[in-house]
Amino acid sequence: MCPESSSPTTECLPKKRPVVRVWFVALVLCWAALFAWLAWPSDPQKNPFDLSRADGKSRFYSTTFPETQQPANLSLRQRLVWHWMQYRQRHRKRNPSVYTFAASPVETHSIHGLLNQCMDVSGTQYLIAVEIAGGVEFGHTNSLNGAQWVVAIEHAIQTNRPVICYDYAKKRNFEDTLLLICETPGVVKVVPRTKLDDYRKAGLVKGESQSDWRAHDPAFQDRAEP
Repeated sequence: MCPESSSPTTECLPKKRPVVRVWFVALVLCWAALFAWLAWPSDPQKNPFDLSRADGKSRFYSTTFPETQQPANLSLRQRLVWHWMQYRQRHRKRNPSVYTFAASPVETHSIHGLLNQCMDVSGTQYLIAVEIAGGVEFGHTNSLNGAQWVVAIEHAIQTNRPVICYDYAKKRNFEDTLLLICETPGVVKVVPRTKLDDYRKAGLVKGESQSDWRAHDPAFQDRAEP
């Protein structure tokens, strides 16, 4: 027990918790977790086409941002910086109006390839039905900004001639027009028209096809018509 006094002795003062030690341990654990994450081999994704070929079911596969190969022989610090730059590139807010696309002749393009580029410009993720196998004719005579260019591609995909598709359940090719469906902001689903009921029954699609959901997207509201 402490003696009654106007100035308490050192023994009577409350002991401080070792805050510095706790923070140091926490920092070490964070660095260890980050190092393990960087060193852990990534789990390869199963090919959706192989899965549908095996079970005959409809499913989506997603567009992706451009892949950048990590340089070899990077130090830990350089790997951290590289991963941080990749994270910023993928999660930065897109501004389609800063892009400019020169006029280009009408040619047949891969739908997946075009939508990958649209995702990089606008940030919109596209989920593409595995049945879609053909390409789409696309080109423009005027210079377009990014918003105009994305809208022009989406319009071309919905209004082009029927594209070649493959029915994994019936093991045969068929031709069909395509629908673009936006159920949630930032995500667009691309489905063959005659397969829409199958995707709904599977619970993969719930909404209806829209003609211009971009009218509600602030990044696209001030665009001029291409």
